[in-house]
Amino acid sequence: MTLFEGEQNGRYETDHLHMILNEHIDFSEEGLGDDKSFSIFVHEYVHYYQHFATLYGSQYCKMSNLLFIETREFLKRAQKIELPFGIWEHHEGIANYRKRVNDIRGSIDCSHIIGDIEIDRREIEIADKEKKAVMIGVYDYSENEAYENGFYFGYYCIIESMAHMIQKMIYPDAEHNQIPYEAVEIVCDYCCPEIKDDARQMVTMCMCALMFDNPGVGFFTVVDFAKEHTNLKGVAFFQEFIQTSSVNYKGEKHSMDYIGQEMLNEYKLSLQAMCGCSLEYYNKVVDSYIQDFQSGICGLLMWLYTGDINDRKQLMALVDAYGLPYIETPEMTILPKNTNTGHPYLETAALAGFELIFRRLQKIDGDECPMYRVCKLGRFTDTTHVDELCGKEQWKKECECLMVHALKYYELKEKVFIA
Repeated sequence: MTLFEGEQNGRYETDHLHMILNEHIDFSEEGLGDDKSFSIFVHEYVHYYQHFATLYGSQYCKMSNLLFIETREFLKRAQKIELPFGIWEHHEGIANYRKRVNDIRGSIDCSHIIGDIEIDRREIEIADKEKKAVMIGVYDYSENEAYENGFYFGYYCIIESMAHMIQKMIYPDAEHNQIPYEAVEIVCDYCCPEIKDDARQMVTMCMCALMFDNPGVGFFTVVDFAKEHTNLKGVAFFQEFIQTSSVNYKGEKHSMDYIGQEMLNEYKLSLQAMCGCSLEYYNKVVDSYIQDFQSGICGLLMWLYTGDINDRKQLMALVDAYGLPYIETPEMTILPKNTNTGHPYLETAALAGFELIFRRLQKIDGDECPMYRVCKLGRFTDTTHVDELCGKEQWKKECECLMVHALKYYELKEKVFIA
């Protein structure tokens, strides 16, 4: 179910509010002094932001929480659990939703060198009707060939293009593959060349496209809106768009700014049910995004248009307002902490713990506990008792470690697992 960014510098696990960075980054003004490291962090933080501040993102995260809740309840009822395990194998509704997410995701790469593209409006209509990403034709001049199904423009292209463009504002030498990271620029060069060099406006259009349940199709609706409102840019463009555009929600049409508030309130309830505890940290975090929908603004766009993107203090102010995910680097982990106690919030620990269980159930890391590589480096104390069970049968361990605590917390410690 997890959609994540798998580039060499890091990734963001949307389902679990978990940022993984492949190089050590000290999260402080001084520690983010290097432009390349700073740009990598911002790239991943944009993904975190996208999933609270957009309708597609908040709906996706709510559905992920419901999937996790259903998984947990199924496991509690089961006598034996055979691995790998996925709840979609036992739940038709979740299987259908998972397929739909994959259908609109679009291409994560392209085997051609894109010299030019061709967009057929009929393909946009087909994608809209069939609920899938938009097929884009590609001209590869290096091969002197044209490919009707060059790549599929969807959700993944939009979130990665958006993060890539912002990253390049900080570190111009940042390099990524054409697809998905330059997809929006390529499409805009074809559809609206007048803004193809205006990265901030293209980022604005990405934010608007992520308000649709099929962002790839929605992007072309935003393109039409831009052509009709050439006097609007950035924050004003975004505000006008979400306040005047309507989408279906529970059988009725409502403006996007209204739906944004409703969806985030639903997301909070699903996150609380998934974590099995009251929300402290993310309750306040989500409220910040709800307030933005109420006023029709976008904190990220305000930062890009009215602030200095290279000012580390301004980034810290953005983080103070919109929160942090669980951050993991090769040398340390960072969990949002309660300033009164100095300890991580229970909800963040519960999220991290269930991620370990969920990954292990699907054998994403093979038979190893997802934390095995961390624990064996001695990052934690000897009480973690790294042994052969960490690499095979974690449910048999009796010690102080996150996996053991997570299995106990979610009442799965005594279950019979068949690896």
